[in-house]
Amino acid sequence: MPTLSRSTSARLILALLIPLAAFGVQWVFWGAIQPYVWFLFFPAVFFSSRVGGMKGGLLATLLSAAIVTYFFIPPQFTFIKHLPIHIISVVLFLGMGLLFSWAHEQLDRAKRQAEESLRAANTANEQLATANERVTLLLEQSQELDKLKSQFFANMSHELRTPLTLILGPVARRLARADLPEEERRELELMERNARLLSRHVTDLLDASRLEAGRMPVQYAPVDLAELVRLGAAHFESLGQERGVRFSVQAAGPIPAQVDPQMVLRMVVNLISNAYKFTPPGGTSAWPWKPAAPTPC
Repeated sequence: MPTLSRSTSARLILALLIPLAAFGVQWVFWGAIQPYVWFLFFPAVFFSSRVGGMKGGLLATLLSAAIVTYFFIPPQFTFIKHLPIHIISVVLFLGMGLLFSWAHEQLDRAKRQAEESLRAANTANEQLATANERVTLLLEQSQELDKLKSQFFANMSHELRTPLTLILGPVARRLARADLPEEERRELELMERNARLLSRHVTDLLDASRLEAGRMPVQYAPVDLAELVRLGAAHFESLGQERGVRFSVQAAGPIPAQVDPQMVLRMVVNLISNAYKFTPPGGTSAWPWKPAAPTPC
């Protein structure tokens, strides 16, 4: 604050020195420029208001009016004037000085506001840049975590597939025996079916990690959706018999489409699996499901 006060005082002193300088010049050259009593004082007040603002401009205007009235307007060396034109000129000069002071004050205020807005904009830009850096860092960390998670899922999927393969191999060899008792065959078929279902879940887990990593392209192919649904439903025929659920597939005719067969088959299997999950023993499970049916599936 002391620095600001000294600066303001210096500007006021400079604003008052300008009309004094104009007085000195005009006094020296008065013989050449008379009777133009305001010749140098209009620009003096203009620059005084520019330097000293509203206060400096008004003080310079009053000082200039007093100097011109006393030293240059006849009769000189007195403030008493007899001609109305002289009084009018003084009033006009005071009005112009007030206008100069007000205009420069508005300009200074607009300049200060523009500088403050610029500083605020620069500060906001710096904060935005810092925020962008933080967001970039967070995104990089998130991507790294996604990579680690995808790698973890991929590793777990491969680790789970190995024992499942070792289970399915011996089960398939035993099922291929012709002398296998019927009860043992049913148990082995149940083991094989559940192992293959678990294998599909492991595949889904691996595909989910690939999908998140953006490494799972869709393989479109022309297929018959009705046949694809029947193929997916065939996995659940024996399960329906075991649970006593009446299961049927309703497909009037071929439905050609361009889809990814493996993905669609996986969705069909998951949907039918959920239908069996919520269909009680002795109920009916039909594909496609009809909401109006009395038994939900």
